[in-house]
Amino acid sequence: MQDSLLIILKESSMKISVGGMIASGKSTLVKRLGESLNLPVLEEFEKDDEVFNTLLKWLYEQKNDVEMLLQIYFIHHHWLNQQKYNGHFIVDRDLVEHWLFAQHNLCKMPTIMNMYNGVFHAYMNQIKKPDLYIILDVDWDHFKVRVLSRGRKQEIDNFENNETYFRSLLKDYVTKISAQCAVYDIPYVVIQTSGKTEEEVYQESLNYIQNIKKSK
Repeated sequence: MQDSLLIILKESSMKISVGGMIASGKSTLVKRLGESLNLPVLEEFEKDDEVFNTLLKWLYEQKNDVEMLLQIYFIHHHWLNQQKYNGHFIVDRDLVEHWLFAQHNLCKMPTIMNMYNGVFHAYMNQIKKPDLYIILDVDWDHFKVRVLSRGRKQEIDNFENNETYFRSLLKDYVTKISAQCAVYDIPYVVIQTSGKTEEEVYQESLNYIQNIKKSK
């Protein structure tokens, strides 16, 4: 199946987006698909992105007035990077997910959220829509284990203080991302990752990619 997928991808222009809650296995799947299908990968952020890492740290530490800066940086940085890609490529967390984070982080600033929605809509109309959006779901128990075991200091040190935020985000994740995909006419699938191995999630994703190509 993998060889046939490579042939299909070479013959067409295809954008695959992979999304999911923090610690859902998103980045692991993106890396695996990129390597096995020989697809260039648009990563969410570079590991050494000092601005991103600092803003994220401040958000988890619940510093004042960081939410707007973080969300604007997210969406603008992502939009700029997408301009560098054409043909077929895979995206680690696309714009519709940044919109969801903004919904939660800017909920107490309705004026700013309205402005953000306008920017988001404009950017969505300027980027290539995904041919398939793979949304990874995870339940709370698996989420907590994964977050605490992957060793990111800012997440571990601030987990208890952010538990309400994480629970709220997880509750909305699949429902609201699916709804946004419907609004922008983006084909999507949801894969439950709890209790599954990385290999199982990878194989399931390959099946969906092959099916979306057959339907075109």
